Amino acid sequence: MRSETAVPAALRERIDDERGTLPRRTGTGERSMPWRLAGVTLGFLGMAGGAVPPAAAVPPAAESSAGTGTAGVVDGVRVPKLAWRACADAPSLQCATAEVPLDHSRPRGETITLALARIPATDQARRLGSLVVNRGGPGYSAVDYLNGIVAGALPSPVNSGVLARYDIVGVDPRGSGRSTPAVRCFENPEEAEALARDVSNAPLTAAERRTRERADVRYARLCRERSGDLLDHLSSVAIARDLDLVRAALGERRLNFLGQSYGTYLGMVYANLFTDRTGRFVFDSVLDPVRRDAGRPGTTKSARTGSDVATLRTLREFFRLCAAGGERCAFGGGDPEAAFERVMNALRKGPVPLRASDGTTVPLTYSFVLTWTGSWLYQPMFWNVQGGGAPFLKAVEEAIEDPSGPAGAALAADVTLLRQAGIGGTPYTSPITAAYHGVTCGEVDVPGSARDLAQLAAERARHAGPFGALRAYEDSSCVPWRSANELRHEGPWNARTSEPVLIVNNAFDPATPLWSARRVHGMLPNSRLLVNEGWGHVAAQQSTCVVEATSRYLLDGTPPAKDATCRPDTVPFTGPAPAAPAPGSASPG
Repeated sequence: MRSETAVPAALRERIDDERGTLPRRTGTGERSMPWRLAGVTLGFLGMAGGAVPPAAAVPPAAESSAGTGTAGVVDGVRVPKLAWRACADAPSLQCATAEVPLDHSRPRGETITLALARIPATDQARRLGSLVVNRGGPGYSAVDYLNGIVAGALPSPVNSGVLARYDIVGVDPRGSGRSTPAVRCFENPEEAEALARDVSNAPLTAAERRTRERADVRYARLCRERSGDLLDHLSSVAIARDLDLVRAALGERRLNFLGQSYGTYLGMVYANLFTDRTGRFVFDSVLDPVRRDAGRPGTTKSARTGSDVATLRTLREFFRLCAAGGERCAFGGGDPEAAFERVMNALRKGPVPLRASDGTTVPLTYSFVLTWTGSWLYQPMFWNVQGGGAPFLKAVEEAIEDPSGPAGAALAADVTLLRQAGIGGTPYTSPITAAYHGVTCGEVDVPGSARDLAQLAAERARHAGPFGALRAYEDSSCVPWRSANELRHEGPWNARTSEPVLIVNNAFDPATPLWSARRVHGMLPNSRLLVNEGWGHVAAQQSTCVVEATSRYLLDGTPPAKDATCRPDTVPFTGPAPAAPAPGSASPG
C-alpha cells in the first residue's frame, strides 16, 4: 500500500476495484496489498497462489440429468431444477439458481432463491462428481470466491488434478451474497456509515460503551424491520438442508464438501444430520461447534472458543518472528512487543489528530489500529508489506511522534483510503455483516445485557489483552437481537461417516485455534487431522503441502498419515521456509 511517506498510485487505483488482486509490484519495488480482500474479509479471502486454468465449457450432452434438474423429492421437499448458463458478470463461470423453501417444515410454502456458480471439470470424460465449497463467514459469497479463483485473484484450495475431475460448485447461502432475498439492514451505504460513525470496535470508556450499545440496538431494530421473517429462517440447520437439496439437484448420491472457517461448522451440521449422504469432507480452519454456540451462561463465542487468546498468541508470533528477522522487520528496533505496547498506550489516551496534506484532521484511534492489526494477522503474507504488519505499525509509531508533519500526513492519507475501501473497520459496514449477524445472532448464546458484555470483555483482557474486548464486541449486536431462529443443532456431533473427514488447521490461527480442530477431531470417530506448522487463517492459503494433501484425499480417498504435519510455504521476515514434507508423511522432529 505505501512507502513510509507516500501512498503509491497502485493503492488508489485499487480502491475502485471491486475484486481482489494478487499482490503486485509498485514503482518502489515493494509489494502492495489487494485491498478489496483486506479488513474483515481478510480472514477468509486469501491472496497468495497461482491462477487456475479457465473453466471448460460443458456441452449440453455432457450434463447429467440432474444438472438440468431432476424430478423427485428429498425429505418431502421438491428437488430444484438447475439451468446452468454463463454467469452474466463472470463468463468463465456457469451460474444457476435453486428455489428452496423459506421454512423447510412447510415445503409447499414461501420459497427463496439460492445463487449457485460452478467451475466445470476440465476433464469431463473422467469427472468424479461435484465438490461444493463454503467460504465461511457466515455470509461470504461462494460465487464471488469461485470468480476470484477463475480470475487468478485468489488461490485455489485444490490442485489442478481436482479441478480436472470435479465440478467445483459454490452456493451463496440463504440470506447472503447473490441469493434472494438477502438480509438487509440499511437503505444505502451512507446510512450504515452514519450509524457506525464514532462507534468503537473495542470500547475503552463508559461513554464509548454507551455509544456502542445505542448503535447496536438501532442496528438490530433496522435489520428486523428491513429483513422481516427471513431472520427467523437463517439457521445453520436450514442452510444444511438447502445443501442437501443442492446435492440432489446436482445428481449426487453423497455430498462432497470443502468448508473453511464457519464452513467447517456447517459441514459438521450436515454430517450429523445427513450422515448417510456425506461423501468426502474437508474442514479447513475449524470452529468447535459445541463451544461456538453455548457454554457457561453469559459468555461470548470468542471466550468459549478462545479466538481472543488465539489472536494474542498469533500477535506474539509476529513479535517473535519480527525480532528474529532483524533488519528485515522495520518495526520495534529489535523489541516489537515493547514498541507495540508504547503505541497502544499512547492511543488509549485518546485519538491522535493527524493533519492531512489538505489541512483537514484525520483522527487516528485506538480502535482503528487494533482492528486492522487483528485483521492483517489473518494473513502472514501481510506481515511485512506496505500497509500491513511491521510497515503499518512503524508508520503509526512515526505519526504519533509527528502528527502534524510528513509522517502524520502520510498516515492520514493511508487511513482515509483504508476506510474508503471498508478496511480497518467500523461496525455494520462490511458487506457480510448483515448476513453474519442474521445467522450468528439467531443461534449463538451471548451475554444478557450490554453491561454483562462489558464486564466480560474487561475480564477477558486478563487472558487475551486488547483482543479480549475486540473479539467480544464482534457479536455485541447479538445482545439486543431479536429473532426466533427456527432451529439450532445441539448435537450429537459424533457422526461416523463412511469416508474419513479430513481436518486441517494452522498451528497459529487467530480466528479458529488449533485446539478447536483437535476437539472436532476427537468428536468425529472417522477423521484425520493435518496440522500446518505455520500462521494465519485458512491453512490452504499458507501451505502447498496442505493443498496437495487435500487434493490427494479428494481424488482417491487417501487421507494423510496419522500425526502428519505440513510446513508453511514462507516464514515471515525470513524468506522461504524449508521444503515441505510430502503430503501424508510426518515431518521430522
